[in-house]
Amino acid sequence: MNVLRVFAMLGLACALPGMVCAQSLKSAIVGTWALTAVVDQYEGGEKVNNWGTAKGSLAFDAAGRFSQIIVGDVQPALKSPDPRKPDAPLVAYYGTYRVDEATKTVTLNLDAASWSPRAGTSQSVVVDLKGDVMSIAGSPRKDQRGTFRPRLELKRAASM
Repeated sequence: MNVLRVFAMLGLACALPGMVCAQSLKSAIVGTWALTAVVDQYEGGEKVNNWGTAKGSLAFDAAGRFSQIIVGDVQPALKSPDPRKPDAPLVAYYGTYRVDEATKTVTLNLDAASWSPRAGTSQSVVVDLKGDVMSIAGSPRKDQRGTFRPRLELKRAASM
């Protein structure tokens, strides 16, 4: 009878919000995420889609490694006979990551990147996770328009 009470109490504790059975952010992000939307939000609040119909993914493993790729619409001006030169907006990088549970931030340490000045740098992203939907606000960066933060929406990729 005491064993049944223990299991009943554990079940109740895990069902209550904020209890110790809640999944950590680090364990919750592990897996592959499919990009559903991306927009660049500039300092003045303007949101710009610099990608067209972007496709991509973000993957985190349990050992602290990640990879990300985002590919935008084909740009005729970028066409080249060399298959190693992208003809669409592209952001790709990989490396290690660290999670700060208190601030819900993930620090990405980039081993290599499609834009070489990013290689060897770190960037922090704020993560909002609701079930199988992840929203990410990237760290500030600059382009020809000014300073912006990329905003990504992702959904957990279906298992094969």
